[in-house]
Amino acid sequence: MKRIATFIVALFACQMLAAQHVEVGAYAPKIEGVEWISDCPDSQGKYLLIQFFHSANHHCREGIEWCNNLAREYRSVMDVVTLTREPAEQVAAMLLHQYQYCYVATDESGALFRAFETDHVPYALMVDPNGYIIWAGNPTRLTTTNIEKLLNL
Repeated sequence: MKRIATFIVALFACQMLAAQHVEVGAYAPKIEGVEWISDCPDSQGKYLLIQFFHSANHHCREGIEWCNNLAREYRSVMDVVTLTREPAEQVAAMLLHQYQYCYVATDESGALFRAFETDHVPYALMVDPNGYIIWAGNPTRLTTTNIEKLLNL
């Protein structure tokens, strides 16, 4: 019975990983066609961390403080964008209040989620100043040490 439960958990985890199809090293789609809830970032010459978010997801909500800290600490070299599919009128007040140092946008049509081939949240991507994806995965796995290596600090 334990083996069956372990197999099911492993199968589910593999399926979730397979659902995110973006490749590190690939050119990242441009962030366009979204409604900016906050100001729009001018990320020219900066790294970009894109966090895919949904307010009903407990893990996404847990990551808000982490995301704000990253945005504040690395703002000279990296912009942090939180992207949701939820309607702006539903989440704007909460997201603007919670994400004080991040840029926030909604992609109600899901076009950008599809362009990044993102099926599950929380999920994040780091894009270098040239527009290439240099990291992808669960944002809770992105440590300060990893970020500093990716940013060449």
